[in-house]
Amino acid sequence: MLDLSRLNPPQREAVLHEEGPLLVLAGAGSGKTRVIIHRVARLIERGVRPERILGVTFTNKAANEMRERLKGLVGRTAHSVHLSTFHALGLSILREEYEAAGLSAGFSIYDTGDQMGLVRELLRQTRVADRRLDAYKILECILAAKRKRLAEVEFDTGDDYELAAYDLYPRYVEQMRAYNAVDFDDLLLRAMTALENQGVRARWSQRYDFLLVDEYQDTSPDQLELLQVLAARHGNVCVVGDDDQAIYAWRGAAVDNILSFASNFPGTREIILDQNYRSTSNILASANAVIKNNAARKEKVLWSALGEGEPVQIVACGTAEDEAEMVIETIGKLVYDGAKHDDIAILYRANVQSQIFEETLALQHIPFRVVGGQSFFDRKEVRDAVAFLQVAQNPYDEVALRRIINVPHRGIGATSVERLVQYGERTGKGLWHAMNNAGADIDLPPAARAGLQSFVDTFGPIARELKQATRGSLGVTAHKLFDALGLRQSIIDADESPNVTAKRIENLEHVTRALERFEGYTEASGPLLTEFLRVSALTRGDSEPEDEDEKKGKVTLMTLHSAKGLEFPYVFLVGVEEELLPHKRTIEMGLDFGEERRLCYVGMTRARKRLWMSYAKTRMRYGRLEPRTPSRFLDELPEPPVIERRDRESPPTEDEADAKADEFFAKMRATLGIEE
Repeated sequence: MLDLSRLNPPQREAVLHEEGPLLVLAGAGSGKTRVIIHRVARLIERGVRPERILGVTFTNKAANEMRERLKGLVGRTAHSVHLSTFHALGLSILREEYEAAGLSAGFSIYDTGDQMGLVRELLRQTRVADRRLDAYKILECILAAKRKRLAEVEFDTGDDYELAAYDLYPRYVEQMRAYNAVDFDDLLLRAMTALENQGVRARWSQRYDFLLVDEYQDTSPDQLELLQVLAARHGNVCVVGDDDQAIYAWRGAAVDNILSFASNFPGTREIILDQNYRSTSNILASANAVIKNNAARKEKVLWSALGEGEPVQIVACGTAEDEAEMVIETIGKLVYDGAKHDDIAILYRANVQSQIFEETLALQHIPFRVVGGQSFFDRKEVRDAVAFLQVAQNPYDEVALRRIINVPHRGIGATSVERLVQYGERTGKGLWHAMNNAGADIDLPPAARAGLQSFVDTFGPIARELKQATRGSLGVTAHKLFDALGLRQSIIDADESPNVTAKRIENLEHVTRALERFEGYTEASGPLLTEFLRVSALTRGDSEPEDEDEKKGKVTLMTLHSAKGLEFPYVFLVGVEEELLPHKRTIEMGLDFGEERRLCYVGMTRARKRLWMSYAKTRMRYGRLEPRTPSRFLDELPEPPVIERRDRESPPTEDEADAKADEFFAKMRATLGIEE
């Protein structure tokens, strides 16, 4: 019998809900994951077949955590429940219904790096030749049009980026089709295309009897449409989320999905989880006072049984340096009183704000980590290795093929590649065919011709072997391929520092170890390469998993977006100023401040015991000292004793600020041993 004694009444009510749509409004720290897991366990206890239950969330980490916690309640039965991300769900549909989506078997999945490579190639091919344009911004315009399912890019400002995207958009779509490739957005968009087929729609609307969605406030219109298709037969969809933590509109999330849930799913029952198990009452009272000023929200007031706690500290600092010093001084006191460095987080609106804190922490020899560094899959040697695997699986993937054609260096320069590409376009058979038929029809230098022949002779046979590899041979064959191509030796020959060389070799070996782990994990018995690439593509945007030991004893620095879902005993929310929080772009464009206020709320509710909110009265910008204005959100806070306001010092004169900055950097140079 499932034990529900540790659930509070609203949590228990959500778990015991029988059938029909259910909206669980779960405030920050209110135990929403516990509700989802217990509800799944309860459904299984009632006799629902576990394979008929679908649970969806937004990250692989969250999906894996849900599965592990479910195993604690129902044992191995948890493996039969379909727990995945939205992208993984879209991939599941495309894997079965690729023909209805207009794809061929063995399609590739492009991550941001692959997409950027394609955009850069299209820029070279078309009249858009201004190399000063940022390919990523052009890609953002293209993807925004795709998500809206537009035939062409819409113009908001008519700037160079929109003009470039307008020109490249149809070519981007055409090339993706030619390469038999999809990007992350396509995993949902093409899945929805497949579901337009009545037979496909009928199959998938009968696949699951109960749907559960975590972090529902972060869903997009396409994800809502997908849920409506899957729940069309029974309406048994339970969503858990908090409209007050909807902070991802910039990547397509629509807070209206949760606000209008009852309209989209008639007969909805609504349950509010408002008891917070994380923070003290003063922290919650302050957060409640800020978020209540958002007009479009579901009314709820978080409360806690953990006691009032210390007042929230609102600290006015003279300069950015003074703000950093205040934070470091306070950290020193906390640690002296027994706090651990990994109990502490410094949160900010934008990554650029971290620099002054990194410098000051380093000066004081305080260990720290900055969350949001380079992704493991963005490292050159890893991208090269994965590109070889992608081409072995899908030789029509020309973005990956162009990446590896001269890796390691084999004398095939840009001009030779262009001639091969032109031959492939002229014959209509693509780059791979041109590489395998580089005869008299293609004018190539002898060195390039020899290098190309060496590549084809080495890569081709092992690639075919790799594509057919089964359990026990996938990792071994990949290692064989990388060695035959000389990837490891090329890293050694690069003659970088010993530490860099060792790390790059370790990263390359990490790829083969990942293949070997996949062999032991997967239950598939046939060729495994396709499945590995699809699974790895879903996590390619994640940062390298960090060893838990690496997190210990370090202060955490991260953006407010990165902090969502986390908690720390002590939180410093810094730069709470106009043009930082709320962001300058929101102010200048006259946008609604709702999402910026929600970001502030998310930051505040990360704190368990103590919360500091600070701002600088002046900051140096373009070599000049400029006055700053405290954030409007600070005016919405309650009165003492819930909060406590203090002023570090009066704003300095420009000469005083210059002197203080000189002193600061002199200390830094002395610490680092740098002579003036």
